Amino acid sequence: MTPTPPRTATADAEVIPENTTEGHEWPEGVPPVGTFVRDTRRERDALVMAAIGPYVQLRGMEGGVEWDAKPADIRPLTAREELSARTWVRNAASRLRLVGQ
Repeated sequence: MTPTPPRTATADAEVIPENTTEGHEWPEGVPPVGTFVRDTRRERDALVMAAIGPYVQLRGMEGGVEWDAKPADIRPLTAREELSARTWVRNAASRLRLVGQ
């Protein structure tokens, strides 16, 4: 059985893979849930949690409270930035002994 890619919050529920690449254009300007992005207004890397109305809800890499951002204020991480973000998350999980759960 193959895992199903996450769904976006678009009206037609189009299925979009969660990985990002440099120069990637999102349909309708909205990134899929689970995508690592950069909020250029706050200068923070974040994870897309939802897309509701004209806003995208983001949560910082370290967790905490979500915030709303306009799609025009976010961009996909470069391959190098995404690797760094995924490494940071993995190391944080390791420190908390949550790896593999």
